[in-house]
Amino acid sequence: MTRLIDNSYGKSEVRLTKIVRSGSRHTLLELIVRVMLGGAFDRLYTEGDNSLCIPTDTMKNTVFALAKKNDFASPEEFGRILVHHFLDRFDHVAWAEASIRESLWARIPVAGTPHEFAFTSGGSDCRTAVVRRERGGELELSGGLEGLAVLKSSGSAFEGFLKDEYTTLPEAGDRIFATSIDALWRYLPGVAKELSGVRAGASLGSASRAVDFGALFAEARSTILEIFATHDSRSVQQTIFAIGEALLERLPSIASVDLAMPNQHRLLVNLAPFGLDNPNEIFVATSEPFGLIKGSVARG
Repeated sequence: MTRLIDNSYGKSEVRLTKIVRSGSRHTLLELIVRVMLGGAFDRLYTEGDNSLCIPTDTMKNTVFALAKKNDFASPEEFGRILVHHFLDRFDHVAWAEASIRESLWARIPVAGTPHEFAFTSGGSDCRTAVVRRERGGELELSGGLEGLAVLKSSGSAFEGFLKDEYTTLPEAGDRIFATSIDALWRYLPGVAKELSGVRAGASLGSASRAVDFGALFAEARSTILEIFATHDSRSVQQTIFAIGEALLERLPSIASVDLAMPNQHRLLVNLAPFGLDNPNEIFVATSEPFGLIKGSVARG
């Protein structure tokens, strides 16, 4: 006796570039979208009955069509549009989830003025959002960033750790700290509820003014960079908590944050064979193996 205990399927890596043309000034949105659905799809798996199957190609086309038909200024807003569409259109869909990554672009300065339609990469990282709703339930909303590359050449140490017969790592009172930060913050229910109430096709006027997701992302990113730079780190774990603590203090609209910071080691090169000393100046970057440190910080 066998039975299907869970199912979900969707379309991933849908690449969308949207240009909003306001006269000579253009706004660029470049997104990678994943849509996942769950619901009454059991017979699709167990019987090969496709009568209730929403093709993933249809999901892809829906992303493009809704991007054209709707105004939005953030991945959170577009995720809400997608999730509501699939739940409103198909009664047999039990839940819908949209995960979105946004490439960061900055206007190219020309003679000290940001150009109206020319852009350059805004950084190593991308902005993220996850929007999910179960039928009859409240919207669940998260924002974040991935791949924020940072390095500082001082202000970091790792000492006093447990040692056994397999320990070869020397203690370091001052070391290079390099990592690529992933952060995912969960909005408080009131924020998601406010966004959920915006009708499809609207310009998001009042909700956008009440919850400026762009400004919130900018403040979160700035906070992460500031705390990384200024925190006197005794370990990556301690820095994760310091960043999470600062985010919750400065951003009252979020309930918790998950952080991941892999070590990106810079190893001191032995220059003694060449008759040279090396007082923490010449290093070699290694990609693997690496330590992966994660932590979640919440209110209360």
